[in-house]
Parts: sequence; structure tokens; C-alpha cells
Amino acid sequence: MHKIVTLESVAEIKLGMPFKSAIQDAGEQGSCYLIQTKDIGLDGILDLGTLTSVIPDGNPEKHYLFPNDILLRLRGPVFSAGIIEEGTDKPIITSNQLAVIRCNENIILPQYLHWYINSSSGSKYIRSMSEGTSISKINSKTISKMNVKLPTLEEQDKIGLINRNWIKQKITYNALIQNGDLLFDSICENIINRRALENE
Repeated sequence: MHKIVTLESVAEIKLGMPFKSAIQDAGEQGSCYLIQTKDIGLDGILDLGTLTSVIPDGNPEKHYLFPNDILLRLRGPVFSAGIIEEGTDKPIITSNQLAVIRCNENIILPQYLHWYINSSSGSKYIRSMSEGTSISKINSKTISKMNVKLPTLEEQDKIGLINRNWIKQKITYNALIQNGDLLFDSICENIINRRALENE
């Protein structure tokens, strides 16, 4: 029987940086990249390739994110979590629409926790605790009380490796699907255009 722990006992949970005004893309002038809810897919894949570059108010340093930080969407309908796998050429921050979860890696491994939050067990807990009518939402306090199954570090490492490899495969499959959509759309458009030319 695996040990059950609360998330707050094995990880630090905090909110991202608050933004008082609408987020504006500052382009090359931006000092930080901003991860928003839209950057985390419903399947838990975090896309760092299209992040908005911003100039945040005040000092954002205490909000900087690092590899292995887990980011959890706090608004539904799907409360998926992404994980930062690598650094970028600018510091990364996130807004307070996401919870930042930083693991005590002596106890729980980030890749394992990333899998667990997105698993059927983790998703079931979050859905049961969400509140709201048209837009479901949760808060960091609720997340901190989440029960987490804690296998050995060796078992966690195996699960984390499986999760990482599956995410890589999903990214490849998604790219193939998108390229296929473009290809077949082009083929169908050519058929229509050719018919139109024949009828002229």
C-alpha cells in the first residue's frame, strides 16, 4: 500500500504574478515570457514556443519560474497541468490564473507529480472540489490539500519517464495531424479551384 500525503507536505504551492491591466505583447522589448492558461493544452502539454513577451510592473524576480516547475490551470472546464522542461532566453513568469507547484525533489519527483495531477485520480479530485457555475474554478488552498499517492522514488522515476516519453509522442502525433490537415485541405481546395477554372 502506497503512502498518501497532502500536496502541501511535499511541494510549495503559490500563485503566479498578478496583472492589474490587460496583457500586452511587448515583442523584442519584453523582459519576460508569460505563460498563460492558453499555453497549457487540455492534455497537459505546455507549449513554450508561442509565449507572449511582456514588461511586468514592479519587480518580477520572485515570480521567476524554473525547469521542473508545474503549472496548474485554476479555471475549467479542464484543470490540466503543464511542466516546464527547459529554460528560455528570457526569464519566465505566469499570471495568478495558474498555480505554481515546486516539488521537494527529495520526496516527490516533478515528472511523477505532473502525471499524477493529470491522471484520472488527480483529475477526479480537482473536479470534485471545483466551484462555480458557468466557469468552474479552484484555488491554491484547495489544491494544497489534495491527496497524492506516494510510491518510492524509483517507481516515481519510472512513471515520470513513461509520462515524458508519451508527451513527446503526443507532440509528434499532433504535429502530424496538423500537417495532414493542411495537406488535405490544400488538395480539396485545388479540386474546387480546378473545377471553377474548367467552368469558366
